[in-house]
Amino acid sequence: MNNRQRMRASNKRAVDHLLKNGYDDIWLKPHSARNDMVYCQDRKYLATDLWNLFDGICFGEDLIEVDETNRNKAYYIQIKTNAWAAEKPIIKFLKTHSVNVIVINVTSKLKICKGKYKVFVRNYQ
Repeated sequence: MNNRQRMRASNKRAVDHLLKNGYDDIWLKPHSARNDMVYCQDRKYLATDLWNLFDGICFGEDLIEVDETNRNKAYYIQIKTNAWAAEKPIIKFLKTHSVNVIVINVTSKLKICKGKYKVFVRNYQ
């Protein structure tokens, strides 16, 4: 598989996992030659991903405290193949933005996978 095919296969597995676990309205930003302009108070920059960090957004129930007021929260999604995403940029983003983050690692490299691709998830709030 080339990189693009591997990314699409990982994204499909990640989306299937999210749907199976009750997440809904999953949107993944397509990677293309064109970048989006992100405007800030003190600068502007080009981004391939959402804020050069996330692959998409979905909605789901709050994983910490579930009641009627915590349903359908937005989650930013980061999907990686065969590795965990770097934690530092996510933690830095969370210090200035009150959001929920799901990091997904689709891998076959761990012993627990026994050569088959599996989905692993980390949540940040």
